Amino acid sequence: MINKILLAVDGSLTAQRAVDVAAELASNLHADLFIVHVLMHGRPAAELVHMAEVEHLVKEAQSVVSPGTAYVPRSYPELLGGDATDARTARIIAVLGDQIVNRAKALCAEKGAKTVEISVRSGDYAEEILKSAAQFKVDMIAIGSRGLGALEGTVLGSVSQKVLHYAACSVLAVR
Repeated sequence: MINKILLAVDGSLTAQRAVDVAAELASNLHADLFIVHVLMHGRPAAELVHMAEVEHLVKEAQSVVSPGTAYVPRSYPELLGGDATDARTARIIAVLGDQIVNRAKALCAEKGAKTVEISVRSGDYAEEILKSAAQFKVDMIAIGSRGLGALEGTVLGSVSQKVLHYAACSVLAVR
């Protein structure tokens, strides 16, 4: 029986599809849903820019990080171009992470998921997903088959592969 589902989201298109599938499953099975996002510290700026473009979150992130500063479309490379250890870039990454989980939570609630909790973490992506699964004692992990990595042609991304290999519960890799 599936009573608890962990949904891992990263802003990718496959993660968005995983949101739809996990929300439907949680609704139909009356399962608790835990949404986790692992912050992208240390990732190349190009991946952050892609995530922000996909999610259309840059304008909102800039308004949180730099209130009163005018948003200029297509300025995300400059907005996200700092070193990930830079305080402003770290804050933008955190804001984007919060936006991703909050949007996923809202979509899941719209689709009928009743109990939805969110968590934003830092660390190794797969390890944090696996730790979350153990912490929440989930019966299933739903994850996009590929994330924001550079190798678009791969069948499975390295994070989803690691989660599939090491998870103590069922894993649903959504394409």
